[in-house]
Amino acid sequence: DEASVEIVRRAVDHINAIDGLQFAVVIGDLGSDGTELEMMLAEKALDKLNVNYFCVPGNHDIDLTESNGYMHYDASFEDRQWSQGQTNWAFLGLDTCNGTASTVTIPEERMAWLSEQLTRIDPEDSIALFAHHPFNPHTKNYRVTNAEEVIALFSGHRLRLVASGHYHGNQIEERDGVLFTTTACCSTTRNNFDGTPEKGFRVYTLNGEKIRHEFVEVSV
Repeated sequence: DEASVEIVRRAVDHINAIDGLQFAVVIGDLGSDGTELEMMLAEKALDKLNVNYFCVPGNHDIDLTESNGYMHYDASFEDRQWSQGQTNWAFLGLDTCNGTASTVTIPEERMAWLSEQLTRIDPEDSIALFAHHPFNPHTKNYRVTNAEEVIALFSGHRLRLVASGHYHGNQIEERDGVLFTTTACCSTTRNNFDGTPEKGFRVYTLNGEKIRHEFVEVSV
């Protein structure tokens, strides 16, 4: 709704004020029902970013009234999955959606896509994976059912970060050198599942293989 869009506008202003920012990622749920209007409102707000931004779809970006549920997402944001590179880092965006389901299994064709991307990544490069549904080993809810199989695909590579949404709340944990995060939402139509009132986004600073990160609160 319009109030949610205003939060995104404020977040964009905060993001544009960050020195040295390379790009931004929106990890799903740009809308509530995947409607054309919702996607257009989100696109209009995000297009004010001064840096390139990339998206992956969330389960609330699927319009069940259309034969192609991704129809309106695709019209506004094009890529559901993507691979980007920076010096010594590779960034992957994975579509984890299975319709509007909250708990999902990554299908074989998307596992194959990941495997194909990994053949093109130098094993010495660090990797960050962005996905809507959580991979956090101890997320309070909604962990991808075959998360361990997906993570195993990165064997022989330097997976360092898996950043997710879907669980609206700040969850941080590390396992085997991998940082897993979920972040509070920027919406008035959805609350944080952990009961916290804060809205905001997360800033990651990459230095070699080291990652610093900070949650930035956005006023409602």
